[in-house]
Amino acid sequence: MMKWRWVFFMTLAVMPVSGLSQDSGFGKRQVKQMLADRPDMKNVLGREHPIHAWVVDGFEGRLVGQRVYWNANSPRTGRAAEHAIPYANYPPYISISGGTETTAVDKWGAVVFELCNLQNHENFTQLAVEARAGKLSAEQYARKCVMLEYDAQLRTRELLAEDPLPDSPHGRDGWYNTWVKPELPTREAFEAEYAVPGSTMFNFDYFFNAFQTQFAPFIQSSDGDES
Repeated sequence: MMKWRWVFFMTLAVMPVSGLSQDSGFGKRQVKQMLADRPDMKNVLGREHPIHAWVVDGFEGRLVGQRVYWNANSPRTGRAAEHAIPYANYPPYISISGGTETTAVDKWGAVVFELCNLQNHENFTQLAVEARAGKLSAEQYARKCVMLEYDAQLRTRELLAEDPLPDSPHGRDGWYNTWVKPELPTREAFEAEYAVPGSTMFNFDYFFNAFQTQFAPFIQSSDGDES
């Protein structure tokens, strides 16, 4: 049985940039390169499938206001997928696993999720601002970030419920079968079970540790000294 802790994603809590690509071929080129780098994904969806077109639009920039780059490297975190949000002049990117432990269907699902999660980039940035200002504790920051990913998961499920990915004959699409096909927990139930320390399925500990390394050293105390 697949372990679920691979499922999610790295976000870089940094400031966004603006600008929508006017290059109408950019999204198609990114998807073409993604399929060249992850050839097992080629036979999952045809170009006529609505999700293929939606992903092209996502890379083109129609979802987040600027174009999104494909990163051919496997995620630095060792998980199935990650993204970086816009930072200064650095554009957002998406990376997914090149390994066979993640099925081709789950790779497509991960791309959809990451594009949905990138739609949260302004909210992630606002949380980073509040964390840096000392307005959030590490636990509060981590919980709020996990719940943003819950919102992205809801969008992913709604999108794929309308235009499903095909079932694999091997039946090993663990993430898609567990987190996309069934009804998701209510927001309250999800927060109680997964937005907590030690959750292996979602990123609470990742965000908690990111707070400690990225923000805590720079939070100023009330007398103006850095804590």
